[in-house]
Amino acid sequence: MRGVPAKLAVSLSMVCCAASSLAQSPFKTYETRYYVIHTDLEPAAVREVTLHLTLLAEEYHARTRCFAGRISRKLPFHLFGKAEDYQRAGGMRGSAGVFTGDKLMAVAGRPISSLTWHIIQHEAFHQFVHYVIGGDIPPWVNEGMAEYFGVALFTGDSYITGLIPPRIVPVMQQGIRENRFSSIRDMMLTDHSLWNAHVTLQSGQAGANYLQAWSMVHFLVHADNGKYRETFGRFIRDVSRGQQWEQAWLRQFGRGVQAFEQRWRDYWLNLPDNPSEALYAQATVKTLTHFLGRAFSQRQFFDSVEDFFAAADSQSIKYHEQDWLPPALLAQALSTARQFGTWSLEKIPGQTTLVCRLDDGTTLVGGFRIHRQRVQSATIKVHPAKKKRR
Repeated sequence: MRGVPAKLAVSLSMVCCAASSLAQSPFKTYETRYYVIHTDLEPAAVREVTLHLTLLAEEYHARTRCFAGRISRKLPFHLFGKAEDYQRAGGMRGSAGVFTGDKLMAVAGRPISSLTWHIIQHEAFHQFVHYVIGGDIPPWVNEGMAEYFGVALFTGDSYITGLIPPRIVPVMQQGIRENRFSSIRDMMLTDHSLWNAHVTLQSGQAGANYLQAWSMVHFLVHADNGKYRETFGRFIRDVSRGQQWEQAWLRQFGRGVQAFEQRWRDYWLNLPDNPSEALYAQATVKTLTHFLGRAFSQRQFFDSVEDFFAAADSQSIKYHEQDWLPPALLAQALSTARQFGTWSLEKIPGQTTLVCRLDDGTTLVGGFRIHRQRVQSATIKVHPAKKKRR
């Protein structure tokens, strides 16, 4: 279930039950760079999870370096193939992931879906806050940032963040116009017990709170070309070090929350319906460029983009074993690609590039570097649409 809170209590009896259950289960332990994974999934799925989690931890760190520490210990993650095993280990019925205050738990399902990754990315951020940022982070910041990372897209070597899912803007605009959201001050005053009470009761306010918290974080990170991003980071640093949120807010922003509320409202009310279309396209181009580069590294060449897509559809893209990427990632990118503009393969001196031309005239060009039959990197260049002369 999306948006399961990080601090739901797990009873002592359930914890004891969990220890007994795990001891008798076919779970194996895998130590990765940042996590210790306990799971009953097959090795291929564990390989996918390890890749995602390693890059996810590095994304968390890169985006929070101004106020967070470093991961100084490997974080525990219990990933279950079946919901019933997750529930026996302490997971709340009806949920699919939770950070208990000690360990991260989630239901993977078979295969691992995009919804599963959304939940893991959300809940894993709560764990990152607990172990790496620390302090009493206000719920709207903790949950808003968790959802910010929850909707991020994995591209094979990184994540694209800052996405606004399609159809969300009209929902936000209607909610603001109809006063369905709390005042910003009330959101900032909502403590952990009240936040969790809304979730436990499954109240309508719970869903609105998660959406509003995410929208506040998104505004502070991206509005006015990132004008508030560094200030927001310093605010989080101050509250993580024990300063009261109101003092920290005034110290960093220099004015009360009323001015912020008006700017937040104006920002959302003036966004187009699908402001992240180009970002979604960039994620798709970046992902497909990874696979194109892998094919070229093994001397598998294509005369046209149709030939490349056909090879991808038939799962016949070649790659160096150490350049493995999840097949599901390619399948998802192919499905998404058909939603955007027109595609082509274009040759420049010494390289073939993947080009996507969006309907608004924006051109996205994916390129790659190969060294010793390995893909060193994939890049994407964005060429904005040319403005028409009047």
